[in-house]
Amino acid sequence: MITHLRNRLPRAVAVLGLAVYLLGSLLSLTSGHPELFQRFGALGVAAAILFFTDRLTQIELTRQRAVEAMLHEYGLRFEAIASGTKPEDLPNEGYTLDFLDEESAFTRLRRKAEAINSGNTGLLSVATLQWGFGDLAVEALR
Repeated sequence: MITHLRNRLPRAVAVLGLAVYLLGSLLSLTSGHPELFQRFGALGVAAAILFFTDRLTQIELTRQRAVEAMLHEYGLRFEAIASGTKPEDLPNEGYTLDFLDEESAFTRLRRKAEAINSGNTGLLSVATLQWGFGDLAVEALR
């Protein structure tokens, strides 16, 4: 239970930080508080880093579990061959992994990581510019 909560805590903090960043930025922009708007940029950078790190960690853990399952399966097949079973005599049933399906799953994970990376780059860029020049942007809008 504690491990489950510990695994979810970074994501919850990142999502909360992202929500506070968006809401705070919007409120400080509409109310015309340049310094506050600028400071929310720093919160946006922190939230983006936490969110990005958490998402990529989850993707890596998923990939790691798949690799471990493939290595286990490979070991089972290797043991069968080492005990004298010819490769063509290995049963198709009884093995849980289809290596082509696993490769397809890895491709999906890579695409997901690329999408997260792209979104995070955009968020970090906006939040960093807000942090550095947010006061000037609000002043220009007045």
